[in-house]
Amino acid sequence: MPNIVFVNEGKTIEAVAGSNLRKVAGKNNIQLYSGLDVLLNCRGNGLCGTCRIEVVDGKGVSPMKPIEEGSMMSWFPWMVRSVPKNHRLACQSELTNDCQIKTHPQYSIDKEATKERMQMFGIWTVLGGIFTAMLGLMALDIVKLM
Repeated sequence: MPNIVFVNEGKTIEAVAGSNLRKVAGKNNIQLYSGLDVLLNCRGNGLCGTCRIEVVDGKGVSPMKPIEEGSMMSWFPWMVRSVPKNHRLACQSELTNDCQIKTHPQYSIDKEATKERMQMFGIWTVLGGIFTAMLGLMALDIVKLM
């Protein structure tokens, strides 16, 4: 059975291989969420990115899933986080071997990628506004014909 060392909490926990790390942490009173994230999280569906952890040695957990990578980058359409390779979502991580985990890891904003997203967000917002206006004008023309 793998041993999980929660570095920040100073706890070592033994768990069954294949166990979900979020569930193991919850059963052992390890708090993965902070602030409003305690209430505003996706309950382990891999959608919000609030149960981020750092796998210190980079081993002992299952490989990253595609949904996990997207959630860790950001769920805001205009902001992109820089995500180190050893950061994971606890809800998407299954134990495979002994590991060391840090809860509440720090992350930074990828300024270049965020700038690109902001530009694209602005462009799509303008295009969406133009499209909506065109639909409104078409609807007015249809009403006039009646």
